[in-house]
Amino acid sequence: MQKHSRSIIGLTAAAVLALASGMAHAQGMGQGMGGQQQQGGPQVEMQELQQTLAQTQQQAIENNPELERKGEELEELVLDKMEAAGFEPRSDLDTLESAEEGLRDPDLSAEERQQLIQSEDVQQAQRNLQEAQQAVAEDPEILDAQESLREDLMSAMRAENADIDDVIERMEALQQEMMQQQQPGGGGGAPGMAPQQ
Repeated sequence: MQKHSRSIIGLTAAAVLALASGMAHAQGMGQGMGGQQQQGGPQVEMQELQQTLAQTQQQAIENNPELERKGEELEELVLDKMEAAGFEPRSDLDTLESAEEGLRDPDLSAEERQQLIQSEDVQQAQRNLQEAQQAVAEDPEILDAQESLREDLMSAMRAENADIDDVIERMEALQQEMMQQQQPGGGGGAPGMAPQQ
């Protein structure tokens, strides 16, 4: 029984989705500057598409237990490689998990939550894990395992939702649109794009 599975599966799935859709930080960009002045527009559609993507992914994983097993194997591989590179990812994950548990305490004040998140231990663990991820990012064995998991996840998602490729394509188009609107002088695009359905 792996203690870290949940959090890493989440990370793995997030990484896989980012790979699948090429839009890891589109949302953050879109909600920055121009977020308020567009009444709804691309942001709302983006959120709906992301929700569809997340639900489809969840169903795919629930209906294909081997995906979770494959994710756990990838997790172990990543942790082993990080350790081989001189890091202690399991200990850092323990630190983050216990902080996460602490944050679930309903009696915690906003200030205490802030202190917990900004505590030196938590910050250090996050930095360590970031460095460890960078150290193994180009490892061919990890890249192969990620690609294989991505392909399996995508085909399971297609079985759940035949339109999932269109959803991802539309998200990518929206991302481009939102990025162009962020650029100085690039705000006058075509606002009324017809929804795909």
